[in-house]
Amino acid sequence: MGVANVAAVRRILVVKLADLGDAVLATPAIGALRRAFPTARIDALTTPSARAVLDLCPAVDRTIGFPKALFDRPTDLAHPARLATMARLAAHLRAQHYDAVVLLHHLTTGFGALKFRALARAAGAPVVAGLDNGRGTFLTHRATDLGFGARTEWEYGLDIVATLGVPTDGAGTNLQVPEAARAAADRLLAQAGVPEPFIVVHPGVGPYSQARAWPADRFAAVARDLRAATGMPIVAVGTRDEAAGSAPLLAESGVANLLGRTTIAELAAVLERAALVIGADSGVAHLAAALRRPTLAIFGPSNHDAWRPIGAALHYVGTRPFPDAEALVVRARIPCAPCLYTGYTLGQRQGCALRTCLDWITASEIVEAALHMLRNSGAIDAPGKLP
Repeated sequence: MGVANVAAVRRILVVKLADLGDAVLATPAIGALRRAFPTARIDALTTPSARAVLDLCPAVDRTIGFPKALFDRPTDLAHPARLATMARLAAHLRAQHYDAVVLLHHLTTGFGALKFRALARAAGAPVVAGLDNGRGTFLTHRATDLGFGARTEWEYGLDIVATLGVPTDGAGTNLQVPEAARAAADRLLAQAGVPEPFIVVHPGVGPYSQARAWPADRFAAVARDLRAATGMPIVAVGTRDEAAGSAPLLAESGVANLLGRTTIAELAAVLERAALVIGADSGVAHLAAALRRPTLAIFGPSNHDAWRPIGAALHYVGTRPFPDAEALVVRARIPCAPCLYTGYTLGQRQGCALRTCLDWITASEIVEAALHMLRNSGAIDAPGKLP
């Protein structure tokens, strides 16, 4: 199957059952599919949390929500209600008559590979493209899985669609923020008394692995020092569940609290107006980088070679000069890191008890990196004053 078969491809199902950041990293591949198959209907099967992100992707015609968390373990299949949910999904997918299924996933575990095999069979498409690490015998079009970090996740996505003859040169993110979301963000920022320019800080990491969380008191110190150096207000974002862990940051003067007050679309609208976005290894950093905002992401146990935001350069603590890049990953150079997503395994989801890889990243290092990025973007003049 190649681009010569464009007219024959009428319906494509993209499968990305993951979190917010993973959905962002899938958008270059989905955009490449749209350019290659401009008249095809492209549906995305995804989780409820990622669905709101893919709803911002104009290359996607329709999103289908699927509660992946209900089927993460083999024992979950013993629940009759969950089996009924799976059966309804299978019937729905088969009724769509897809021409191709694109699996944007690693087949990391045997059970995971079994689930994706079942999804592909349920869809009944003659073409199934994905990554093969030896478990992909059910795939008709295979991109080689070289392990986590051998390619970034978004590059792996492009490798997969390339097996269908899809050109991938120049592929990038393609998110559009609705005007209604922009208007809602304007109201929220006005109610919070936040003038532009402002800095966004997201101290949370989402539900997957709390091992990625940088200490909350250091985010507070960063906010305090950046406020003193630039005069810019700080806008804290995240979910309502992250509010308790953000208490030191929220207690700082000049910090506006938007945690739990935005939809994903409204969050994107806030991010696209920020002079700088600072966050941990999380979906918010991915979303900000995709919107082409200066983004500083703090990585600890997770594999930056796999999960860095799109276009991000790497900076190791203590090295100089800082890279001149629109997005920056900051991490400590430590032999045992990364320990999450390594080789062909998930690695240590909860890291280690010491979390040395995060402890070695100081607030002063992040402040210095942030000031460099603000100067580089023209948001401030040296040595840290507003132009």
